[in-house]
Amino acid sequence: MTGKRFFAGLLGPDIPAHLRDEFTLLTADHMRGQARLLFIGFILSLPICIYGASPGAGPVIAYGTPLLVLALSVTALVRIRQPIDEATDVSEARAVIDSVWQICLLTAAVGSIWCIASWASAPVGIRLYYPAIMSLGALITGYCLMAVRSVGMTVLLVTMGPVAMVLLGTGELMDRVLALTILIAAGFQLVMMVRHQGLLLSLVEARHRSGELARRDPLTGLANRRALLECFERFAARGTAVRLMVVDIDRFKTINDRFGHDVGDAVLQAIAHLLRTHARGEICAARLGGEEFALLAGTETLDPAIALQLLGEIAAADMPHGEAITASIGVAEARVTAGEDWTALYGQADRALYRAKNEGRNRVRDSRDPTVPRHASHAAAACVGTG
Repeated sequence: MTGKRFFAGLLGPDIPAHLRDEFTLLTADHMRGQARLLFIGFILSLPICIYGASPGAGPVIAYGTPLLVLALSVTALVRIRQPIDEATDVSEARAVIDSVWQICLLTAAVGSIWCIASWASAPVGIRLYYPAIMSLGALITGYCLMAVRSVGMTVLLVTMGPVAMVLLGTGELMDRVLALTILIAAGFQLVMMVRHQGLLLSLVEARHRSGELARRDPLTGLANRRALLECFERFAARGTAVRLMVVDIDRFKTINDRFGHDVGDAVLQAIAHLLRTHARGEICAARLGGEEFALLAGTETLDPAIALQLLGEIAAADMPHGEAITASIGVAEARVTAGEDWTALYGQADRALYRAKNEGRNRVRDSRDPTVPRHASHAAAACVGTG
């Protein structure tokens, strides 16, 4: 089973669908950083290649192939000059990966031509230097590109494969020893590639889990304020008309004082459960802090009647301390656009909430209609009407 998993893993890790975009971004970022060093290294090594080419290989090999590598390296550095971060589009990240592997493949092919031509025309006493140099360069290239194992494998195949085959075919003992050494090194590099991508996937999974935790309220499991703001920003980016309901438990401090904070926490969890039943589709349910909660969605999705229904559900719910509780709700709506601040919408809902508090609690107030209270009797009817 281990062998099957290894060979299946050579083609790439099994990446869950919800992590693929994040994995692509991380892979592109790693690949870009390593590829920049690789292509700079290619450029710096060109004088050595020109000087070290076999005199019998001719000017095309001695000068033409290094200059072609120079052109490819400069092209690659230009294409990958933009940094990769969370704001980068996934299509741009894929373009970086494609640019790197395509140019690396061409560079590897040019390097193989330089190596084989120099080896074939060199005196017998120095011939082994060329495949050794080529193999070292191939291993370095494969290491720099191991973030995408298929790319690293292709580069190893294009560079070390032809060199090893030529050496094995000469019949010379030392040529065969070097060829076997090259193949062993390539196999070791493959193992490193498999493990490297496994580590990348583990890193993506850990980052995803930490991101989820950073957006969740640990007590209730609802979204927290940060996640609610991100939800607001998504609506704003689409220019959507949104509705916000801010829910505050009435006299919650009294519950904590009389029954203790453990019971108070259980009450918060019970309220969160009621809000979660309304968090369908794009409706975001969140705990803003303390005893304050919120529902946010587009006006077509979040029906204003939900506020009255929620009041009735809270009043009728069995609470951990055995006593009924009530809540007050402030409602606001506005059409928001990209870059718009959340505080204006929240301020309207918050002011409506405190009007509800000042007028006796256990009621809904709408920022657009501050003179007409909607309170407990309506809420109870709404609750009965919904069963």
